[in-house]
Amino acid sequence: MMSEQEKQYIVEQRASGKSFAEIGRALGKNADTVRSVFNRIMEKEASDSSIVARSQTSITNAPICKYCGQEFARTSESAKRLFCSDHCRNAYHNGQKRRVPYALTCEHCGRRFIAFGNPRKRFCSRKCFADSQKKAVALAGSHMEVL
Repeated sequence: MMSEQEKQYIVEQRASGKSFAEIGRALGKNADTVRSVFNRIMEKEASDSSIVARSQTSITNAPICKYCGQEFARTSESAKRLFCSDHCRNAYHNGQKRRVPYALTCEHCGRRFIAFGNPRKRFCSRKCFADSQKKAVALAGSHMEVL
């Protein structure tokens, strides 16, 4: 059961362009629950045209960019766009990446190098990796001759 404050919050957030999932996270509810409550509110309040008109025009005609917060126009071919431009889309996704630098030592040449995002990296380059593989094969071959 949702309180009247939560219901009002759902209507206001949908009017501002938020998704059901975003509203659900803020309320600690499932997105499907929020969608269901919103649809019931809209059916019940259909006689009050100001709420329906305000929420529908904000959702369909003036979406808000997920990165910069500006309103932008959607065309029929870009109905699912979340960003106003490629610049905002790229900037948002680049900001989401978690690139942690790790200072490591190459197992083959002993040189120090920085690996981004992978603390288990063993070699500084493909050349060192290939050279270490050749060395391992050569060592394995020499052990076979001894036996």
